[in-house]
Amino acid sequence: MALLVVAVAAPVSSAWASSGGAAIVPPQHSRGFDRSAVVYSTFTRVLRRGEKGQDVKTLQTWMTEIGYRIPETGYFGTMTQQAIRRFQQDQGLQPASGTVGSRTAAALLAAVKKVSRSSGAVGGGASPDSSTTWVFPLAPVSRVLSSKSWSLDQGVDIGTVGNACGSQVVEVAVTSGTIVQEGISGFGPDAPILRVDSGPFQGRYIYYGHAQPALVPVGTHVAAGQPIAQVGCGHVGISSAPHLEIGISDPRGPRCCPGGETANLMYQLMLGLYRKATG
Repeated sequence: MALLVVAVAAPVSSAWASSGGAAIVPPQHSRGFDRSAVVYSTFTRVLRRGEKGQDVKTLQTWMTEIGYRIPETGYFGTMTQQAIRRFQQDQGLQPASGTVGSRTAAALLAAVKKVSRSSGAVGGGASPDSSTTWVFPLAPVSRVLSSKSWSLDQGVDIGTVGNACGSQVVEVAVTSGTIVQEGISGFGPDAPILRVDSGPFQGRYIYYGHAQPALVPVGTHVAAGQPIAQVGCGHVGISSAPHLEIGISDPRGPRCCPGGETANLMYQLMLGLYRKATG
């Protein structure tokens, strides 16, 4: 039984489209955003011991996000089953079978959303250089397409009004940290990766796909809101129009790029920041 997680309009083609996996959101429109298409991020089957696949890895990552730390292997083994049983018991779900059906999946999604709201990332401190501040990654926000047009891939695909790019739309550090890499296969030669240095996501990596050019060198420590790149013009990486694909690493890495299992968490974070910036 499928569980509806989020419905958003489909984006431009993005990096995962030809990376060898089945993307959460497949490429939809060769010229840019296709607002007529509706995309669902979902567990399309009941997950139980012995199953393998990207959806199992998503399950494991979400469990780790909410405090039930298990390896993100993509295999549903004994550790995963036991963690699911604990989660079901904590949530009052009966029977606590260790199998993930629609009710358990719904409860898990709600818990992931709660983590994103309570993380401190949305609506952090007012000071622009505060280590606890998180800000929306694109400025000015007036040149950002409505959240109704965003979609999920390896991160969150966010387009710009009139395909604005370059100096028209600057990408900023969402929080304080260090730029540890520039250039990601499929995302372009200048795509920056930011290592978060404090807060609940300390040590995890935020990556900015399809950026060009980078505005600071590798090794730079940046504050929340500091410009780090521009939205790339034209076809930067595997892309059919200017946009930002912003994502976060799995809880224990590597830097880039998870197969979509962290996309829902990032979507919730970006949506909260966008609403705050446009409120």
